[in-house]
Amino acid sequence: MLKNEDILEEFKKSLSATTKSISKNDKIEINFTKENPSIDGNNINLTDPNIESIKKNLTYIRAEADALALEFRFHSKEIHNNFMNSSETSNEIFNAVEQSRIQAKGAITFKGIKSNITSKHFLDLKKNTNNRDNNIANAFKYVAFEKFLNVDFGDLNQQNRCIIEEKLGKDYENIFKDLKNYISDQKTFGSKIKKYLEDYGFFDHNEKTKNTDEINQEDDAKNDQNQDNENNDQNNKDKSQSKIDTDTSALDLKQTISMEESDEMGEESAEGEIEYFPKIDINTIIDEYKSYTKDFDEIINAKDLCDQKELEKLRFSLDKQVFSFLPLITKIANRLQRKLLAQQNRNWDFNMEEGYLDTSRLSRIIANPQNKLSYKKEKEVEFKDTVVSLLIDNSGSMRGRPITVAALCSDILAKTLEKCLIKTEILGFTTKAWKGGESREKWIKKGKPSNPGRLNDLRHIIYKSADSPSRRSKQNLGLLLREGILKENIDGEALKWANTRLKNRQEKRKILIIISDGAPVDDSTLSVNPGNYLEKNLREVINQIQDNKEIELIAIGIGHDVSRYYSKAITIMDVDQLGEVLLNELSEIFQIN
Repeated sequence: MLKNEDILEEFKKSLSATTKSISKNDKIEINFTKENPSIDGNNINLTDPNIESIKKNLTYIRAEADALALEFRFHSKEIHNNFMNSSETSNEIFNAVEQSRIQAKGAITFKGIKSNITSKHFLDLKKNTNNRDNNIANAFKYVAFEKFLNVDFGDLNQQNRCIIEEKLGKDYENIFKDLKNYISDQKTFGSKIKKYLEDYGFFDHNEKTKNTDEINQEDDAKNDQNQDNENNDQNNKDKSQSKIDTDTSALDLKQTISMEESDEMGEESAEGEIEYFPKIDINTIIDEYKSYTKDFDEIINAKDLCDQKELEKLRFSLDKQVFSFLPLITKIANRLQRKLLAQQNRNWDFNMEEGYLDTSRLSRIIANPQNKLSYKKEKEVEFKDTVVSLLIDNSGSMRGRPITVAALCSDILAKTLEKCLIKTEILGFTTKAWKGGESREKWIKKGKPSNPGRLNDLRHIIYKSADSPSRRSKQNLGLLLREGILKENIDGEALKWANTRLKNRQEKRKILIIISDGAPVDDSTLSVNPGNYLEKNLREVINQIQDNKEIELIAIGIGHDVSRYYSKAITIMDVDQLGEVLLNELSEIFQIN
């Protein structure tokens, strides 16, 4: 078992790598301090965690890091500073709404970040329930976040909604709806906020927002420095309000509801709150994971989800979309094939008692009939008796180029390995519905019992079985382009399913490669369970597979650091790297010394 000091170091290392990956900035440095989280130049300062805070407040810690990383990725100080003026109130409001824009943009890009930051806002709002002195900037921040992502904080945010309605009128929702259209355009977004703040009297008449053309070159450095200090002060102020006390007992909090389920928030809240971060022992295996029902789960062949003609059309569309990518991956695949086939040249053990007659030594018999006949046997090549399983995340966030490239790479890889006598299967995992499907309906009819566990219908798809030739399953991967197939991702149970399939195989060597672009997320399940419920199960399954050592487990994260889960993991930021990474990794695996 790891010591507490080792756990802390591993956690800091993982958090730093994830923060850098999200920020997409190679120049940033991650520091851990006793102060509130902040940005100082190219330094991101995170609160130094301890074992107790990790046990109780893991998602909160990640959310703080996510928010600062997103600021590096989606925020320009130069654009922002041009909208600042001498009005402290309007600047605070502007900063708050811009912060919500950044976080909403990040939540749309990364599902795990949406869950983390939404959970953090829930907790911050709950802490401030009895605080009747909520300032206008905080009201804008939480209401903007709600409206940008269509989440509902319920009664916890009612006071802030009243503040906004008092300032902007009953049509305030139309204002946030308008701003939502420009989440990806900081400059236009800023201009919109400025106009609304002017229209509703948050600027004095003699105040003017800075205009870039009016800023002379001589004062640039000075103005930028002053603004950075002002922003840092504001960030520290905001963060200090949300800092969690790690010495308190585990706090109760309602977990985030998805966009589709926001209308159910009031009903869910009435049932009573659940433990947000349950106290857990990091060094023990968590065995509390369960599913409410498995009656509606399915394991299905791809061809049974779509008719043959449609599959052919989808496959044609798949090939067309990645046509420019095809030559490169084919070239790499051919290189792997030549390397593997070269290792399959016949190697022999000589001077054997039985086997093939060694004709090269017949001259010895002719010279001396007393010599015995010599035989030879072909040496076994290890990777001939191998099976490789590719498990592909079929979640909605993979839609577009990620899933098309993953499908094509898997297809070409299966063909390449097949030529080298290595069996390959291709699997996918998702859910049958967005909102929990029939499992959730059954739970509702039964009176919504507490702690239901996993609350969605699993769909595990077999695109190619290990014993099926690639030519027979070529069309199946086109299914990944069919509208409505890609939904939620419950990684832990999918990984367990793929592992079980491999364990039942007769091959001596078994390799499982999972391709994913994020942490497990199923809004139906997370709305009625602790926020890290699916993630804990994933870690448990991974640990069981890795400790057993019967199957070699490799993870490839697309734009997502999976090293915090898997001991052998690769992260790629550009999906077009997938083919090369997959084939190079297998080339190393099958290297014979």
